[in-house]
Amino acid sequence: MAKNAKSNKVEVELRKRVADLEKALDGVSGQLKKARKDADKSRADAEKAIRKATKTAQRKISETADSARGDLERLRASVTRGSSSGSGTGATKKSTTRKTTARKSTARKSTARKTGSPSTTAKTTGSSRTTAKKTTAAASGGAYASMTVAELRKAAQAKGVKGYSRLSKSELVNRLGS
Repeated sequence: MAKNAKSNKVEVELRKRVADLEKALDGVSGQLKKARKDADKSRADAEKAIRKATKTAQRKISETADSARGDLERLRASVTRGSSSGSGTGATKKSTTRKTTARKSTARKSTARKTGSPSTTAKTTGSSRTTAKKTTAAASGGAYASMTVAELRKAAQAKGVKGYSRLSKSELVNRLGS
């Protein structure tokens, strides 16, 4: 019976160990389920945060784009007003043109003085006066068709025609004639 008692003792010991291992396995399985549940929750939270961040970024991009469009429209309106009323960017161009024209006139006059030819000076001054008279006469008389595009644009600017710089000669004549 000693053998039988010994084998019973080993069997009891083995059953005890198997029970302990089953308990440990159940504990690990429970921890694994909890970890999986936590991972799923974290994934869902991360996806929610990504959606929220994406919406916020899209809204900010949209607001920035709208703001940029508004700024662009204001700038276009400013440029259009400036070119038609003589303020803003258009005024800068005018003053630069006037300065350049004045320099050219001064250069012509000084060249005429150097050469001693008073008739050259008279021609230069006379031609600019003639051009001014021709522009005024053509604009008031309705003979826009005989004017150059530059003269038509000046007349359109004086009349306050919007977008005159993009118009062709025939379009300028039509707009100014009506």
